[in-house]
Amino acid sequence: MRSGGWDRDAVGLEARVSGRDLFDALIRTTRRQRPRPDAQPVERLTRPSLERFAVFRRARRPVVLQGLLNESERAAYWTLPSLRERFADRVVSVIPTHEGRISVDVRTGVEFDTVRFGDYVDALQRGERPPAYIAVPAETWLPELSDRVGAPLYCRDAAWRNARFWLGAQTAVPLHRDVAENVFFQLMGHKRFLLYPPAASAWLYSNPLRSALPNFSRFDPEHPDYERFPLSRAVQPVELVLAPGDALYLPSLWWHQVRALDVSASLNFWFADGWLAHLVRAAEVVKRSRGLEIYGLEARREVPRSAPGRAVARPPE
Repeated sequence: MRSGGWDRDAVGLEARVSGRDLFDALIRTTRRQRPRPDAQPVERLTRPSLERFAVFRRARRPVVLQGLLNESERAAYWTLPSLRERFADRVVSVIPTHEGRISVDVRTGVEFDTVRFGDYVDALQRGERPPAYIAVPAETWLPELSDRVGAPLYCRDAAWRNARFWLGAQTAVPLHRDVAENVFFQLMGHKRFLLYPPAASAWLYSNPLRSALPNFSRFDPEHPDYERFPLSRAVQPVELVLAPGDALYLPSLWWHQVRALDVSASLNFWFADGWLAHLVRAAEVVKRSRGLEIYGLEARREVPRSAPGRAVARPPE
């Protein structure tokens, strides 16, 4: 059964008490049912130095990074006609959507399919909203894109890194969190983020750890249902909108619900160092062993050889 457009088994999940629910209840009791103060508004910095960026990373605070891309090249390259010219015949992975929201299932996770890139862009250029969201591993399926932007200096030497390209029209991704850290570039269009700090987790109705979506929430902050999820009243998200050329640093385990406000293209770099890199690699092994995520499509991708594009990321001053 689909509930709120997000998953097909939410009602069953609500009826069962999982180990995650019990753990969250213990956290709430320890904190006397009082969540920590809401996160502060997200600051915006223009090309911060590594030292300045490290302040936010140590504090696990999100920050919007501006000025990392060459704007004239971004405006010329990141357009639908330009992308179509380069990748029209490329086969790319997509997540099916329902009424603009990606379709997820707590039993099977996120399902992926493939489409021809040119066909998808043609639909966007006709003003349509395709029933799918391009979400493609950039470094293996579309390496020219990640080469074009270049990994930002802040994570270039990370022990583990993974990039993904996103393209869609007014598409939403449900509330979730990632183990890895993230630098998220907005290349075309606008994206709205609703953010919660990790300290809000005990009030956000996480899926059970044994589900296929343990990093997703049953709560939808876009359309809050406080009758079904009354505890979520105690925490409020921080809202921000990324414009073309902006990048968002998102620390590990920050909850985020993301919606494209128009035709939007993005490229993000997940990264991890130290013990976090070991944890991320372990999570990848578990996903592969359970057949989750995008791994089942590897045999269907077609990536012709192509010279990498010229990087347009600019180092901080």
